Amino acid sequence: MTPIGAAETAELLRASKNVIIIPDLLCNAGGVTVSYFEWVQDLQQYFWSEKQVNEKLEELMLGAFHRVNGLAKERKLANRTAALVLGVQKVAKEMERRGLFP
Repeated sequence: MTPIGAAETAELLRASKNVIIIPDLLCNAGGVTVSYFEWVQDLQQYFWSEKQVNEKLEELMLGAFHRVNGLAKERKLANRTAALVLGVQKVAKEMERRGLFP
């Protein structure tokens, strides 16, 4: 029998308690997204209410969470790894679309 390390023990405990770990990439995205909203509003000289900002943020963040969590379950990955996979895929797709690599 092979002894397991602290990381494996923590993962087994997390899984047994059905705890969802939200990756740092996703946690930090809310502030960055609201900064983007502010930039867009400034460019358009049209300002949203706080309620509108919160609704748009919630829609985007929930969508991102569901994509990350869905991929994690589908491929049996940690949420952080799934978030990274989705990010790399998105960058690669845009680079290809723009003709930056074959």
